[in-house]
Amino acid sequence: MSEKPMEKTMVNLSEMSRRDVIKTLGPAAAAVGLAGCMGGDSGGDGGSDGGGDGGDGGTTSTTTQSSSQPQVGGTLNAGMKVGIETMDGRSVTGLQSFQVFYNIYSKLMRWRRDGDELVLVGDLATEWEWEDDTTLVISLNEDAVFHNGEPVTANDVAYTFDTLYDQPQYTASLLFAQDVTVSARDEHTVEFDTGEQPFASLESTLGFIVGIINEKADKEGDMSSNPVGSGPFVFEEWVDGDHVYMNKFEDYWKEDEDGTQLPYLDRIEFTIYPDVNTKLTTLEQDQLDWIDLVPRREVERIRNHDTLVTEDSGQGAFMGIIQFNTTAPPFSDPNVRKAVLHAMDWDTVLEVAFHGVASRADNFPIPPQSGWDPDVEDPYQGQDLERAEELLAEAEVDHTAEFTNFVTRGDNIRITMQELLQEMLNQNLGMNFNIQIADGSVVFEEQSNNNFGFTVSGFNGMFDPDQMFSVNLVEGAFFNYGGYVNEEIQQLVPQARQTTDRAQREELYGQIMEQYIADAGKYYPYWDHAVQAMQPRVKNYKPLLDQEWWFEQVWLDQSM
Repeated sequence: MSEKPMEKTMVNLSEMSRRDVIKTLGPAAAAVGLAGCMGGDSGGDGGSDGGGDGGDGGTTSTTTQSSSQPQVGGTLNAGMKVGIETMDGRSVTGLQSFQVFYNIYSKLMRWRRDGDELVLVGDLATEWEWEDDTTLVISLNEDAVFHNGEPVTANDVAYTFDTLYDQPQYTASLLFAQDVTVSARDEHTVEFDTGEQPFASLESTLGFIVGIINEKADKEGDMSSNPVGSGPFVFEEWVDGDHVYMNKFEDYWKEDEDGTQLPYLDRIEFTIYPDVNTKLTTLEQDQLDWIDLVPRREVERIRNHDTLVTEDSGQGAFMGIIQFNTTAPPFSDPNVRKAVLHAMDWDTVLEVAFHGVASRADNFPIPPQSGWDPDVEDPYQGQDLERAEELLAEAEVDHTAEFTNFVTRGDNIRITMQELLQEMLNQNLGMNFNIQIADGSVVFEEQSNNNFGFTVSGFNGMFDPDQMFSVNLVEGAFFNYGGYVNEEIQQLVPQARQTTDRAQREELYGQIMEQYIADAGKYYPYWDHAVQAMQPRVKNYKPLLDQEWWFEQVWLDQSM
């Protein structure tokens, strides 16, 4: 298998705007689906469990890793939150969907943590290279087979991407900022043609999304409910809101370093828990082996638990983001936006809302492990009420104009955050800030119609600046809530994507950062640390920064 240091990276967006998504999926489905990797949050305490696993093995709070050899066999009993929407590998509809189904599907590449760095490793790909600035050539593992016995071929890869672009229900297309043409050169060689311009983040995007589909299985069945992949586990059953079962793929084509066939586990049974407390209690009663997220208020206790093991993602799991409605007062005035950012006390917000299980970011939305560092100072570090008052005096709109922020019912962390910010802004700046709690579909529709003051949300899996900026700063992009447009940024984003030299790209991203800081158009204030817990018999589980759950080399110490 080929491994490459992360030198070029990620994302993309099709021609679909947010309104196109609503038309295709409907507001309720779109709200749930796109909250998966964008606009979502890694968790709420109380009734809502949040949405993700940990980071890329960033910090392990308790270590009971055995030095014994991996053991083959056993069933992993896993507890997870509600949220599966589809089992189709061409979708990013619901974070929990792809957290589960990427154990069923293989991707071309995957992200892995190597010390303090992120690297791309081959999954189906054995090697890959840029033949020229616009042609990426990927060689496939010739031993790979699908669960129906069909060999994995370059035609299957081309079919996967052809259908991805042609059929709007396959929402992974939203993460490709530039169209590509995919074709088979021979049975096990795939060509990605990026057209007239380079697509510097393509490799990184392929490491994040798109499970490769078997053409025959897709035409004969329904991948959304009965998936057929080439990954380590074979789908058995999904009962919505209750469970997902999968079994070891006996003909899986990968081995470990000692020549033992993977995966080690015989079976995974995911049980879906609407309530986080019940899920945690079940783990403590030793009726589960692993859970996807520890409620924030319980993290300290579970870290000091007598037996349970925890994994803390550290920085990089979920990036928080504030998006202002720049189309209407009071946030149509950049001085009001800047004043609000100076008036926010994020140390208090993170301590109260996240119980300290989060850390301050520097207004650049890419994990530090990625190696990207434009080295631009964030002027909004620390609360500065005096500067906030000076900016309000310069504003050309009435900063006391009433506005309402909508928050999803049951999302307790985000509700708490909004309440804290409401108190800070109303008391310190005399603003007229209201909060309305509503169903997720209502929140999504109100935000899509720019009927709000500012949103506080999150996203995951973005390891290349192009990924985030293409969907968050480009005019009309589906995750650009609030209508923020900066004409220079509109030119810089594609220019950086179509530049192949990393140092030059980083310089361009520094210029982009300077622009949105000067406008206070967006703000990226914190990293949410996702913490998972498991029994000490669970071995070799390494959470991933892109929030996938990867059980290929997890094993159970059956003597414990």
